[in-house]
Amino acid sequence: MFSADAKDEIAAAAFRKPCCPGTFVRTLRAFSSGSARLVLTDRGPVVRAVLRAAKSAGIRTGGAHPAGRRFGRGAIEVRAAQPVRARDDAAPKRSCCRRAWLRAAFLACGSVSDPHRSYHLEFVPPDERAARALQRGLRAFGVSAGRSRRRGKPLVYVKGAPAVAELLAHMGASRAVLALDDLLAVRYTKNVTRRRVNSEAANAARAAATSARQQSAAATLVRRARTHAVSAALREAARLRIAHPDYTIAELAARARPPVSKAAMAYRLRTIERQA
Repeated sequence: MFSADAKDEIAAAAFRKPCCPGTFVRTLRAFSSGSARLVLTDRGPVVRAVLRAAKSAGIRTGGAHPAGRRFGRGAIEVRAAQPVRARDDAAPKRSCCRRAWLRAAFLACGSVSDPHRSYHLEFVPPDERAARALQRGLRAFGVSAGRSRRRGKPLVYVKGAPAVAELLAHMGASRAVLALDDLLAVRYTKNVTRRRVNSEAANAARAAATSARQQSAAATLVRRARTHAVSAALREAARLRIAHPDYTIAELAARARPPVSKAAMAYRLRTIERQA
Protein backbone atom coordinates (compact mmCIF):
# COMPACT_ATOMS: atom_id res chain seq x y z
CA MET A 1 0.00 0.00 0.00
CA PHE A 2 2.82 2.41 0.84
CA SER A 3 4.56 1.68 -2.47
CA ALA A 4 1.33 2.06 -4.46
CA ASP A 5 0.51 5.38 -2.79
CA ALA A 6 4.05 6.61 -3.43
CA LYS A 7 3.72 5.70 -7.11
CA ASP A 8 0.41 7.55 -7.37
CA GLU A 9 2.03 10.64 -5.85
CA ILE A 10 5.09 10.40 -8.10
CA ALA A 11 2.89 9.97 -11.19
CA ALA A 12 0.95 13.15 -10.31
CA ALA A 13 4.09 15.29 -9.88
CA ALA A 14 4.52 18.07 -12.42
CA PHE A 15 7.45 18.27 -14.84
CA ARG A 16 9.86 21.14 -14.32
CA LYS A 17 10.74 21.91 -17.93
CA PRO A 18 9.40 21.05 -21.43
CA CYS A 19 12.30 18.65 -22.04
CA CYS A 20 11.31 16.39 -19.13
CA PRO A 21 8.20 14.59 -20.53
CA GLY A 22 10.18 13.13 -23.43
CA THR A 23 12.81 11.79 -21.03
CA PHE A 24 10.04 10.41 -18.85
CA VAL A 25 8.39 8.49 -21.71
CA ARG A 26 11.64 7.16 -23.20
CA THR A 27 12.83 5.96 -19.78
CA LEU A 28 9.53 4.22 -19.15
CA ARG A 29 9.93 2.35 -22.42
CA ALA A 30 13.54 1.44 -21.66
CA PHE A 31 12.83 0.04 -18.20
CA SER A 32 9.65 -1.82 -19.10
CA SER A 33 9.77 -5.56 -19.66
CA GLY A 34 9.08 -5.43 -23.43
CA SER A 35 10.33 -3.35 -26.32
CA ALA A 36 6.88 -2.22 -27.42
CA ARG A 37 5.20 -1.98 -24.02
CA LEU A 38 5.39 1.48 -22.56
CA VAL A 39 4.07 0.74 -19.09
CA LEU A 40 2.19 -2.09 -17.41
CA THR A 41 0.35 -1.05 -14.27
CA ASP A 42 -2.91 -1.33 -12.37
CA ARG A 43 -2.64 2.25 -11.10
CA GLY A 44 -4.82 4.80 -12.88
CA PRO A 45 -2.62 7.81 -11.97
CA VAL A 46 0.39 6.11 -13.57
CA VAL A 47 -1.51 5.50 -16.81
CA ARG A 48 -2.69 9.12 -16.89
CA ALA A 49 0.86 10.35 -16.28
CA VAL A 50 2.17 8.24 -19.16
CA LEU A 51 -0.48 9.44 -21.61
CA ARG A 52 -0.09 13.04 -20.49
CA ALA A 53 3.71 12.97 -20.83
CA ALA A 54 3.56 11.23 -24.21
CA LYS A 55 1.15 13.82 -25.55
CA SER A 56 3.31 16.66 -24.22
CA ALA A 57 6.43 15.15 -25.83
CA GLY A 58 4.69 14.43 -29.15
CA ILE A 59 5.12 10.65 -28.81
CA ARG A 60 2.32 8.64 -30.42
CA THR A 61 0.73 5.93 -28.29
CA GLY A 62 -1.97 3.38 -28.90
CA GLY A 63 -3.91 4.39 -25.79
CA ALA A 64 -4.55 2.31 -22.68
CA HIS A 65 -5.83 -1.25 -22.99
CA PRO A 66 -6.29 -4.28 -20.72
CA ALA A 67 -2.99 -6.15 -20.69
CA GLY A 68 -4.37 -9.70 -20.63
CA ARG A 69 -4.72 -12.48 -18.11
CA ARG A 70 -1.06 -13.39 -17.81
CA PHE A 71 -0.22 -9.94 -16.40
CA GLY A 72 -2.81 -10.07 -13.62
CA ARG A 73 -6.31 -8.78 -13.08
CA GLY A 74 -6.70 -5.03 -13.54
CA ALA A 75 -3.39 -4.55 -15.39
CA ILE A 76 -3.38 -1.83 -18.05
CA GLU A 77 -0.96 -1.65 -20.95
CA VAL A 78 0.06 1.47 -22.87
CA ARG A 79 1.96 0.95 -26.12
CA ALA A 80 4.19 3.26 -28.12
CA ALA A 81 5.24 2.84 -31.72
CA GLN A 82 8.83 4.08 -31.39
CA PRO A 83 11.51 1.44 -30.68
CA VAL A 84 13.67 1.60 -27.56
CA ARG A 85 17.11 3.04 -28.01
CA ALA A 86 20.11 1.67 -26.11
CA ARG A 87 20.86 5.04 -24.55
CA ASP A 88 17.31 5.63 -23.25
CA ASP A 89 18.12 3.90 -19.95
CA ALA A 90 21.10 6.16 -19.16
CA ALA A 91 20.60 9.02 -16.70
CA PRO A 92 20.51 12.42 -18.47
CA LYS A 93 23.02 15.13 -17.65
CA ARG A 94 20.39 17.81 -16.95
CA SER A 95 19.22 17.74 -13.35
CA CYS A 96 15.57 18.32 -14.30
CA CYS A 97 15.56 15.44 -16.80
CA ARG A 98 17.51 13.27 -14.37
CA ARG A 99 14.62 13.56 -11.89
CA ALA A 100 12.15 12.67 -14.64
CA TRP A 101 14.38 9.70 -15.52
CA LEU A 102 14.33 8.54 -11.88
CA ARG A 103 10.54 8.91 -11.64
CA ALA A 104 10.01 6.90 -14.82
CA ALA A 105 12.41 4.14 -13.77
CA PHE A 106 10.64 3.79 -10.44
CA LEU A 107 7.17 3.74 -12.02
CA ALA A 108 8.31 1.17 -14.59
CA CYS A 109 10.16 -1.32 -12.37
CA GLY A 110 10.50 0.05 -8.83
CA SER A 111 8.90 -0.46 -5.46
CA VAL A 112 9.46 0.71 -1.88
CA SER A 113 8.75 -1.35 1.21
CA ASP A 114 6.47 -0.24 4.02
CA PRO A 115 8.72 1.71 6.46
CA HIS A 116 6.98 -0.02 9.37
CA ARG A 117 8.80 -3.19 8.26
CA SER A 118 12.05 -2.01 6.65
CA TYR A 119 13.72 0.85 4.77
CA HIS A 120 14.20 -0.70 1.34
CA LEU A 121 13.71 0.60 -2.20
CA GLU A 122 14.38 -1.60 -5.21
CA PHE A 123 14.21 -1.77 -8.99
CA VAL A 124 13.80 -4.85 -11.19
CA PRO A 125 15.10 -3.68 -14.60
CA PRO A 126 14.62 -5.81 -17.73
CA ASP A 127 18.29 -6.77 -18.20
CA GLU A 128 21.81 -6.38 -16.80
CA ARG A 129 22.64 -3.42 -19.04
CA ALA A 130 19.64 -1.50 -17.68
CA ALA A 131 20.62 -2.52 -14.14
CA ARG A 132 24.13 -1.10 -14.59
CA ALA A 133 22.71 2.11 -16.08
CA LEU A 134 20.30 2.41 -13.17
CA GLN A 135 23.08 1.90 -10.63
CA ARG A 136 25.18 4.60 -12.30
CA GLY A 137 22.21 6.95 -12.42
CA LEU A 138 21.49 6.53 -8.71
CA ARG A 139 25.13 7.29 -7.98
CA ALA A 140 24.59 10.65 -9.69
CA PHE A 141 22.07 11.45 -6.91
CA GLY A 142 24.69 10.65 -4.27
CA VAL A 143 23.04 7.34 -3.39
CA SER A 144 25.01 4.10 -3.31
CA ALA A 145 22.91 1.24 -4.69
CA GLY A 146 23.62 -2.48 -4.56
CA ARG A 147 23.05 -4.95 -7.40
CA SER A 148 22.16 -8.63 -7.24
CA ARG A 149 19.80 -11.14 -8.83
CA ARG A 150 16.46 -12.53 -7.71
CA ARG A 151 14.85 -15.53 -9.45
CA GLY A 152 17.17 -15.03 -12.39
CA LYS A 153 16.34 -11.34 -12.82
CA PRO A 154 18.65 -8.37 -12.12
CA LEU A 155 17.89 -6.36 -8.99
CA VAL A 156 19.08 -2.90 -7.96
CA TYR A 157 18.35 -1.96 -4.35
CA VAL A 158 18.85 0.87 -1.89
CA LYS A 159 18.76 0.35 1.87
CA GLY A 160 18.56 2.76 4.79
CA ALA A 161 16.03 5.42 5.74
CA PRO A 162 18.16 8.46 4.66
CA ALA A 163 18.85 7.08 1.16
CA VAL A 164 15.25 5.96 0.62
CA ALA A 165 13.89 9.31 1.82
CA GLU A 166 16.33 11.19 -0.44
CA LEU A 167 15.25 9.27 -3.55
CA LEU A 168 11.56 9.68 -2.73
CA ALA A 169 12.12 13.41 -2.33
CA HIS A 170 13.89 13.62 -5.71
CA MET A 171 10.90 11.85 -7.28
CA GLY A 172 8.40 14.28 -5.75
CA ALA A 173 6.83 11.90 -3.22
CA SER A 174 6.62 14.51 -0.46
CA ARG A 175 3.78 12.79 1.42
CA ALA A 176 5.72 9.52 1.48
CA VAL A 177 8.79 11.36 2.79
CA LEU A 178 6.73 13.03 5.53
CA ALA A 179 5.24 9.66 6.51
CA LEU A 180 8.74 8.19 6.67
CA ASP A 181 10.03 11.12 8.73
CA ASP A 182 7.09 10.83 11.13
CA LEU A 183 7.79 7.15 11.64
CA LEU A 184 11.49 7.83 12.21
CA ALA A 185 10.63 10.53 14.76
CA VAL A 186 8.27 8.19 16.63
CA ARG A 187 10.85 5.40 16.65
CA TYR A 188 13.58 7.78 17.82
CA THR A 189 11.37 9.06 20.64
CA LYS A 190 10.50 5.50 21.69
CA ASN A 191 14.15 4.47 21.66
CA VAL A 192 15.21 7.49 23.70
CA THR A 193 12.40 6.88 26.20
CA ARG A 194 13.25 3.17 26.42
CA ARG A 195 16.94 3.90 27.00
CA ARG A 196 16.10 6.49 29.64
CA VAL A 197 13.72 4.15 31.45
CA ASN A 198 16.25 1.32 31.32
CA SER A 199 18.98 3.64 32.60
CA GLU A 200 16.82 4.89 35.46
CA ALA A 201 15.81 1.35 36.35
CA ALA A 202 19.45 0.24 36.36
CA ASN A 203 20.43 3.24 38.50
CA ALA A 204 17.61 2.49 40.93
CA ALA A 205 18.68 -1.16 41.16
CA ARG A 206 22.30 -0.18 41.82
CA ALA A 207 21.24 2.37 44.41
CA ALA A 208 19.05 -0.20 46.18
CA ALA A 209 21.85 -2.78 46.23
CA THR A 210 24.33 -0.22 47.55
CA SER A 211 21.91 0.93 50.22
CA ALA A 212 21.28 -2.66 51.36
CA ARG A 213 25.01 -3.34 51.53
CA GLN A 214 25.64 -0.15 53.48
CA GLN A 215 22.76 -0.87 55.85
CA SER A 216 24.14 -4.33 56.64
CA ALA A 217 27.61 -2.89 57.23
CA ALA A 218 26.16 -0.13 59.43
CA ALA A 219 24.30 -2.67 61.60
CA THR A 220 27.54 -4.64 62.02
CA LEU A 221 29.42 -1.49 62.99
CA VAL A 222 26.78 -0.45 65.55
CA ARG A 223 27.05 -3.85 67.23
CA ARG A 224 30.84 -3.63 67.22
CA ALA A 225 30.75 -0.14 68.72
CA ARG A 226 29.76 -1.69 72.05
CA THR A 227 33.19 -3.30 72.44
CA HIS A 228 35.39 -1.29 70.05
CA ALA A 229 36.14 2.38 69.76
CA VAL A 230 34.22 3.87 66.83
CA SER A 231 34.27 7.57 66.00
CA ALA A 232 31.15 9.65 66.54
CA ALA A 233 31.01 10.55 62.81
CA LEU A 234 30.90 6.89 61.76
CA ARG A 235 28.32 6.03 64.43
CA GLU A 236 26.11 8.87 63.19
CA ALA A 237 26.49 7.80 59.55
CA ALA A 238 25.64 4.21 60.49
CA ARG A 239 22.52 5.25 62.43
CA LEU A 240 21.37 7.47 59.54
CA ARG A 241 21.76 4.69 56.99
CA ILE A 242 19.88 2.22 59.20
CA ALA A 243 17.06 4.71 59.86
CA HIS A 244 16.77 5.85 56.24
CA PRO A 245 17.62 2.96 53.87
CA ASP A 246 15.96 4.66 50.86
CA TYR A 247 17.77 8.02 51.22
CA THR A 248 20.47 9.08 48.79
CA ILE A 249 23.91 9.97 50.05
CA ALA A 250 23.14 13.66 49.56
CA GLU A 251 19.99 13.34 51.70
CA LEU A 252 21.93 11.52 54.43
CA ALA A 253 24.58 14.25 54.34
CA ALA A 254 21.88 16.89 54.86
CA ARG A 255 20.53 14.92 57.85
CA ALA A 256 23.87 14.88 59.64
CA ARG A 257 24.46 17.21 62.60
CA PRO A 258 26.06 19.39 61.59
CA PRO A 259 25.29 18.80 57.87
CA VAL A 260 28.24 17.58 55.82
CA SER A 261 29.02 17.39 52.14
CA LYS A 262 27.98 14.50 49.93
CA ALA A 263 31.62 13.50 49.47
CA ALA A 264 32.16 13.43 53.25
CA MET A 265 29.12 11.21 53.82
CA ALA A 266 30.19 8.89 50.97
CA TYR A 267 33.64 8.59 52.57
CA ARG A 268 32.09 7.70 55.95
CA LEU A 269 29.88 5.02 54.42
CA ARG A 270 32.85 3.50 52.54
CA THR A 271 34.82 3.46 55.79
CA ILE A 272 31.91 1.72 57.53
CA GLU A 273 31.90 -0.98 54.82
CA ARG A 274 35.66 -1.50 55.13
CA GLN A 275 35.54 -1.76 58.93
CA ALA A 276 32.50 -4.03 58.91
